[in-house]
Amino acid sequence: MKVLEIITGNDIGGGGKHVLDLCYYSKDLFHTVLGCIGEGPLYNKAKKLGVKTTLFSSKSFINNEIQKYIKNNNIDIVNFHGAKAFFTHYFVNKRLSIPSVATVHSNYKEDFLNNKYKYYLFTPLSIRGIKSFKNHICVSNYIKDILNNDNVKSRKFIINNGIDLNYYEGGKCNNDLRVKLNIKKEEFIYIMVARMHPIKNHKLLIEAFHKLTKEYKNIKLLLAGEGVEEEKLKEKVKNLNLDDKVLFLGFKDNIEDYLEVSDISVLTSLNEGGSPPLVILESGIKKVPVIASNVGDIPFTINRSNGFLINPTSMDDIYDKMKEAYNNKNELNILGENLYNTVISKYSMKNFCKSYYECYKNLI
Repeated sequence: MKVLEIITGNDIGGGGKHVLDLCYYSKDLFHTVLGCIGEGPLYNKAKKLGVKTTLFSSKSFINNEIQKYIKNNNIDIVNFHGAKAFFTHYFVNKRLSIPSVATVHSNYKEDFLNNKYKYYLFTPLSIRGIKSFKNHICVSNYIKDILNNDNVKSRKFIINNGIDLNYYEGGKCNNDLRVKLNIKKEEFIYIMVARMHPIKNHKLLIEAFHKLTKEYKNIKLLLAGEGVEEEKLKEKVKNLNLDDKVLFLGFKDNIEDYLEVSDISVLTSLNEGGSPPLVILESGIKKVPVIASNVGDIPFTINRSNGFLINPTSMDDIYDKMKEAYNNKNELNILGENLYNTVISKYSMKNFCKSYYECYKNLI
């Protein structure tokens, strides 16, 4: 079985990681080719990992290059990921001679909240693209419900995120990194790993953390990621005089190292499509408990035994849970161990790839 996975080459979010993992780890079950629309970080990383990759131009929705590649390389199924790929399918689907499917990674009606122009231009195009599919892979029950509520008629499959247990396991607290980050032994560290986009809600997190610093001096907040909101957030941190308390790490490939030096992971997203978000899986493998938004399918993974759920629209609730975590820091290792056990039992990469294999067999 040969599968073509189509996505933009500059996707550095959870969707891009999802697709890259699928291409890299599914070799024993089926053959994949990563088809990138344009070059970018994802395309370059795939090449570096040795993933079979092909490049499509921005005109691929009108010049037949996707159809030609499918025919010349005996592709059996083509899977489209993300708004640009969905839009491309809208134009090419009637000329495809093989089954096609859309993997929907997020609430497509909120993908472009960071840009008013893009929101009004590209959101309708993305929705039109999604509705051009007869098959959808949903990364959570939440996404399936959105499609059903929007009256999208199709066969729907649910495939949760997975994680390579062997890649992340092992290792000890990196003291050299603590020194590099100027983290003192007695300091309590919160970390949020997320692209800097309005949907991730960094603004309220920073406000809650600022309130917390008025009570506790030995705390720091690490922000890993980059994006359109970065400069605004840095300005907010500066205005609140938190420069020595909030560290902007930028995008990190070795995020597990930063989780190891942290006491608790935070995710304040206003919504999350993936189940569970990859950062929750990464935190779990490192036995770091999580403070996470009570949105989407997150409550299926996070509960009082392994973390804290928050109302992401309430700064006070975010603050309360951050304070509760600090005041119960001696018990966080138990929560982290429980989250670890949840992750290894439910979200292995083997289960992830097998779910895709069963879905693709069904489509054929």
